[in-house]
Amino acid sequence: MSGKLWGGRFENIEMKPSIMKFTSSIDVDKVLAKYDCFSSKVHVDTLLKGGYLTKSESVEIKKALDVAETHLDEGNFDLAGFEDIHSAIQDFVEKLYPESGRKMHTARSRNEQIVNDVRLYCKDSVVRIKKLITKTQSALVELALKYDDAIIPGYTHLNRAQPVLFAHLLLAYVEMLSRDSGRLEDASLRSEISVMGSGAIAGSSLKLERSYTAEKMGFKNISANSIDSVSDRDFMIEISSALSILAVHLSRIADDLILYSIPEFGFIDIGSDFCTGSSLMPQKKNPDVLELIRGKSAGVIGALNTLFVLLKGLPHSYNRDLQEDKKPLFESVETIAGCLDALSCLVVSIEVKKEKGLEALADEFIYATDIAEYLVSKGVAFKDAHDIVGLIVKKCTDKDINISDLSISELKDFSEMIESDVYGLLNPETSIKNKKTKGSTNPDMVKKELKKWRKELSR
Repeated sequence: MSGKLWGGRFENIEMKPSIMKFTSSIDVDKVLAKYDCFSSKVHVDTLLKGGYLTKSESVEIKKALDVAETHLDEGNFDLAGFEDIHSAIQDFVEKLYPESGRKMHTARSRNEQIVNDVRLYCKDSVVRIKKLITKTQSALVELALKYDDAIIPGYTHLNRAQPVLFAHLLLAYVEMLSRDSGRLEDASLRSEISVMGSGAIAGSSLKLERSYTAEKMGFKNISANSIDSVSDRDFMIEISSALSILAVHLSRIADDLILYSIPEFGFIDIGSDFCTGSSLMPQKKNPDVLELIRGKSAGVIGALNTLFVLLKGLPHSYNRDLQEDKKPLFESVETIAGCLDALSCLVVSIEVKKEKGLEALADEFIYATDIAEYLVSKGVAFKDAHDIVGLIVKKCTDKDINISDLSISELKDFSEMIESDVYGLLNPETSIKNKKTKGSTNPDMVKKELKKWRKELSR
């Protein structure tokens, strides 16, 4: 095996190929290559500042790291036979500049190097995911503006509840995603810590300006305890947790859109390029992209559980078990990025079938709450109003008729407070316009929210 970061005691010992393959993490942690090159350059600056490298040595090492980065970007870097990306890059530098290259790892442990690279990765990943969230929110807002007058039944317990603007439902998704973005940003704060200078566990006896290193790497703080520094993976769990909640939200949004697209609802039509057909049934138009978003959320949630279980029994400080922490995190980031990108593109393709929404709203029982609040406005206690309207609905159900099929005299049998103006409540436009509370489905309020979000997201 070439390029080990450990030797001496193991000078003439070679691992069996099968064991080398078992212990190698190169297929996973190669994702960290650019961060390792970057952090190594900063480490070189720190060593130069401390007097452990000459200027010419630092120039040679940085030049080698630049070449390594270029080869990695172009896919010309041979990673075969290496334990991890850190040893591969170290070996590359040493081969180009043997004397200065052997000094690059001065005052640095792989324990701190690994976690520092992951922290840099997490910072970038949060920025990337937040941009994709914004893209998805913008697509939802634009769809809502396009169909700002479309009304559909709102559902509770998957039963028709009350009329709502379709735009109001889309804004609910925007709010969910906004919280996700905030959670990721908050979790990212715990990534903003440089651990360089912590050594393997106890720190270093060499002069290292840790604050200088942190500032050059773009970190806001330095870690306070060297033992905690190399074993802390809380920041990964926090980000994975935020991604898991985001995955749940994406799954719920996908589930709504799937339901509303099937013939039994028919409120929306999804672009055919986001659907597939059946290998047997020619008539099928399956919402596969949405189903995959819903399905892939399971893997993200599972990844969070993997991190919890991985860490729960580990003694302090670093243990090789922690090699297994990166795969679930990296996979979660890529899965969520793919889901957000797919959803933002799919939303643009949606066509809202306004007439199907209005057909469903011909069910007059959906205006029961409007009638109850009508009675309340006339001085009837809400509990009594609720009972009165419940009895009206029961009579209509028993006779298989609509509320409007009852005469005013029949309605007065239930309450003398009911007048002929009650029939005017039995339409969706009146129902949504009558809503007065902030955050409701009232068209004026929804338009204000859409204007606010469009402005905010355009920043």
